[in-house]
Amino acid sequence: MKKHLIILVLIVFVIAVVTSQLLFGKNSLRQQNGIERDIATYQHRIDSLQNVIDARNIQIEQLKNDSLYKEGLLRTKYGMSRKGEVVFQLTR
Repeated sequence: MKKHLIILVLIVFVIAVVTSQLLFGKNSLRQQNGIERDIATYQHRIDSLQNVIDARNIQIEQLKNDSLYKEGLLRTKYGMSRKGEVVFQLTR
């Protein structure tokens, strides 16, 4: 009987230690949830930056190969015109 009581106390102690480690230890469930949230946040940033990179790569290809795109950019962004053209700038 005393042997069974010692085994029962030992089992309860082990369960208490394991539970405390899961709740408050170095690799607790709370910390793991925080890490998962951080990973999701960083993944969102990576996806957002990848979209920016993709857009820039498209723009680079247009600048290399599309003369109409280059002309439109030079006219709108830099206010350039062809020789002899009259340019009207409208303000909002």
